Amino acid sequence: MIRRKSKNETRRRLRLWGELEIWQQEDNHYIETGYRAASGSLIECLHSWSYVHNETVNVYTHLLGAAIFLALPSFIFKKEIPARYAIATQADVAVCSIYFLGVAICFCLSATYHTVMNHSQKMGVFGAQLDFQGVILLMWGATVPLLYYGFYCDFALQRTYSTLLSVLAVTCSMSTFQPRFCDPYLRPVRAATFGSLAIFTMVPVVHGIYKYGWDIQSQRMGVVWVVITLVLNVSGATAYAFKMPERWCRRRFDILGASHQIFHLMVVLAALTYTQGILQAFDFVHEYDHTCGLQSIG
Repeated sequence: MIRRKSKNETRRRLRLWGELEIWQQEDNHYIETGYRAASGSLIECLHSWSYVHNETVNVYTHLLGAAIFLALPSFIFKKEIPARYAIATQADVAVCSIYFLGVAICFCLSATYHTVMNHSQKMGVFGAQLDFQGVILLMWGATVPLLYYGFYCDFALQRTYSTLLSVLAVTCSMSTFQPRFCDPYLRPVRAATFGSLAIFTMVPVVHGIYKYGWDIQSQRMGVVWVVITLVLNVSGATAYAFKMPERWCRRRFDILGASHQIFHLMVVLAALTYTQGILQAFDFVHEYDHTCGLQSIG
């Protein structure tokens, strides 16, 4: 007969910060409890989905987020009269699919990293590299519909910005595979790498508003939703960067409420918010596609 492990055995499976391998102590020393021991086993890593530890929330927020974004298109494109799927062009389907799949893949890679990070040092680094690829894919994929709808009337600008975006994304992607890119002391370099890509995504927004005016472009780019998305992402990133609130209340937020968990939640909320911006752009373009010759609408 198979005996179920008791709660005490589950607790013994977890470690304090000081009991970890040296390579596991490179992240957040303000989190003191709830760590999984180095396992060297993918089976053990996956088994950790069945009990609570300090990465549980990080894993499940993004697993749930991935499921939401895989299911979301079938719901939102059936809304409105006529249904969005009935009027969507092949280009609409392509740019929206890139976004939804990009978000889902990003969240899956993130959940994978937080699942296997205690396997071994080598696997932890590889998982982090996959996580970085997911972030880049999300940022690239989110900008594709922004460019398509924002420059709906100017294919040349669409193509120019799309090319520049793709080149920058590939460059960022390649840099993440440099041997020491994941080192803790290179966090400023990582921040600069991802920050450069994030800043670039704002350039077309400003350019579009300057070229076409606020009235049209705020609709074609869902600018208000983009700004809310930015606020959510920056709020989450700030909490993570400054390790708030765990740096002030040791052990209170080790399992639930830590900065990385807040960051994950904010990213999911930001992605959902950005979806509203894409839908606003979709609806506007299909209702007012005759406005290409205008600079503003009444």
